Amino acid sequence: MSGFGDQKKITNRTRKKIKIDSLKKKIINQAIQLHLKGNIFEAIKIYQQIINQGCDDHRVFLNYAVILRSFGKLKEAELAARKAIEINPDYALAHSNLGTILKDLGKSKEAEFFARKAIEINPDYALAYSNLGTILKDLGKLKEAELVTRKAIKINPEIAE
Repeated sequence: MSGFGDQKKITNRTRKKIKIDSLKKKIINQAIQLHLKGNIFEAIKIYQQIINQGCDDHRVFLNYAVILRSFGKLKEAELAARKAIEINPDYALAHSNLGTILKDLGKSKEAEFFARKAIEINPDYALAYSNLGTILKDLGKLKEAELVTRKAIKINPEIAE
């Protein structure tokens, strides 16, 4: 049973926060759509703007990391991917992507850790197994590399390449 005083009062401050949050979501979605459509430079501008305004959306940081990696800015990509993980520690894709970035940086042992973490979070994540296989191959762990690569193919036969 509830009385009249039990309802949450929507204040002007609450309405303003809802409007701001809604606008942030629209801007983030706009950046993601630009990115998906291949309009990378426009997406970069928006990602940077959102980040500079104190964004706390893990997708923004991970997408930005993907772009930075594609431009060979591996150190910056690493920082952005780590920030995505800091915001959402259970985001398997961020762990997997950070593993790939670290592999590119020659940090194969640390890369292995993050690839394994991605698999721990999502045991059916074929790409994480594939990435781990590549990392293990680089580390000279060929038998294990073969096993995890076969696991990736079993989960998703399209990854067989």
